[in-house]
Amino acid sequence: MVDIREYSEASEEKTEPFSQSEIETRLHNARQGEFGDTTTSTVSLDNLVVPPDEDIRILMRPLTRDRSVSPGNQEVCRWLALHAEVADKEQSQHKVLAVTQTPRDISFSVRIPGERTEDALPRPPLWCELYYDPASDNQILVNRSHVPFTLSKVSLQPAGSPGEEYDVNPNFSKALAPGTWRIKVDGCEVLDFRILEKRPARLRAALSESSSTTTLSDMTTSAGKRSFVADDEEPATPEKKPRATGDDKKEDGVIMFLPPKANPLVFPLPTAEKGKELATSNGHPLLDMEADETVEISGGCELDQYTITKREPIAASSLSSVFTADYSKVPGNVIVVKVLKTRTNATAANEAAAARNVIHQADIWLRELQYQEDLQHKSIVRLYGGDARFLSLYMEHVDARDLAARGTWRMSGDMFSGDRDDAARILHDIASALHYIHGRGLVHNDIKPGNILYSRERGAVLCDLGLSTYAKNPPTTGGTPWYVPPEYIAVKQRGAPSDVWALGVVMLYVLGKTPFPDLRGHKTHPKHLHWLISKVHQQHRDRSGAADAVSSMRRWLNEVNGMRNALSPHDKLERLVHDMLAPNPNTRMTTKEILGRFSDPTPDR
Repeated sequence: MVDIREYSEASEEKTEPFSQSEIETRLHNARQGEFGDTTTSTVSLDNLVVPPDEDIRILMRPLTRDRSVSPGNQEVCRWLALHAEVADKEQSQHKVLAVTQTPRDISFSVRIPGERTEDALPRPPLWCELYYDPASDNQILVNRSHVPFTLSKVSLQPAGSPGEEYDVNPNFSKALAPGTWRIKVDGCEVLDFRILEKRPARLRAALSESSSTTTLSDMTTSAGKRSFVADDEEPATPEKKPRATGDDKKEDGVIMFLPPKANPLVFPLPTAEKGKELATSNGHPLLDMEADETVEISGGCELDQYTITKREPIAASSLSSVFTADYSKVPGNVIVVKVLKTRTNATAANEAAAARNVIHQADIWLRELQYQEDLQHKSIVRLYGGDARFLSLYMEHVDARDLAARGTWRMSGDMFSGDRDDAARILHDIASALHYIHGRGLVHNDIKPGNILYSRERGAVLCDLGLSTYAKNPPTTGGTPWYVPPEYIAVKQRGAPSDVWALGVVMLYVLGKTPFPDLRGHKTHPKHLHWLISKVHQQHRDRSGAADAVSSMRRWLNEVNGMRNALSPHDKLERLVHDMLAPNPNTRMTTKEILGRFSDPTPDR
């Protein structure tokens, strides 16, 4: 038996997408499904044929005596009676819990109550959660129980291959490939579940002028048994075929993203001289698509179906990709697509880190969707929707660049290139946006030049609420270090006053009092200064790192205080910024007071 602790460690991030009370409410309100006699079936979940036209990602069968399970959200799961590939004369149907991933689901949580075993000893309850990985067919299992459980793969293995078995401790995770797995608690078999491959998305290449539209019928893969007809072609191989290049890209074509181990398939296209190969993919069409290509997203219902046509890239980093696109649900308007990445070079060779990153990115996506979808303010980017299956967000396209954009608002020397009128407009608009979100109990937590779009026609627009939290929640360690307020280093406090302080630092840059602060993090900067927010209050590990973080943060706060003291008390705008940077959050100016100053008829200087 392999203990998962050998190559994993507990995540420091909060990974529950809902509060504990909300989870309890959802579970208690859920209908408990009874299996009846059909659950005595010994037919493997691998042998059950899954409907091909639904986004079913998990099949579950409890193995406990009472045959009941609390599946949580009834909107994404239901009991199905499925046929086996080879029908049993005595039992033609096998009842299982089928879990569908909708565009809003980053994970699925299930609890099975405890019970007394045959020897009268209590068996602890099971609580686990499965996170969907948008970049692959894998899912990340997290043990939410208070006790360890044993996880083993029960899918048929090639002859002579070793079995897979792991001990998963509370709050630890394990990445699981498609197949059937079993969970045992205290030696008791509690749950069988089967992970299914994702439903393929179709990618339609750009058409040439002389070409006619080419379509393909919906297709399925044999690896996931999503077809009712068995596919006995050659064995699957992991080989990946390259994308078409050169003259090939001028041909009409449709590319199907298939699971990594599926065979490449060739389909004849009526306008092509020969068949175009449908290549395998890493499983993320929104990251793999190129300009002018269209992804057709399927769904369990018509509302979940849409198309995205990529236009121009905006930005890309190790954690996200942003580009403009046409979105079928917002016809006639260009939108911005933001895709959170779960695969990075830093985690490629570390299974535990890669699993934690999937959970972390999924939670960020869910927060940004939940916090931003109902916001309606002219100085906040509008969110049209999102899709958990790809960790994608679909937002309003603002024809403006952010305040950190080199060549637009950042000149050589890394100073802000706007004038005093720009500074006043930026302060007013972002203070208005913050006043709006603070009134809804939210804290942005990442106010910085890169998250403020600005044009003289539109004004300033706040974006990226991925690190937002409710003011009542514990302080986050997220954000950008140069914009974290002094009260964090003193009492680990963050809230609405913290956003005001961060905006004050932005205004020091906008008023030309300091170069772009983020550049201080570059190792080649002559005044290099960087620290991790999470290490400021780190006590149990790496105390030297915590001391360095505290020292670096204090150095920066002293610099900010020096710039604050140099602001003119006779200049209305500079005096306002001075009050926004008050070290004490209780005396710091509020967004309401900032907006009130703009209504003051007192002369500007």
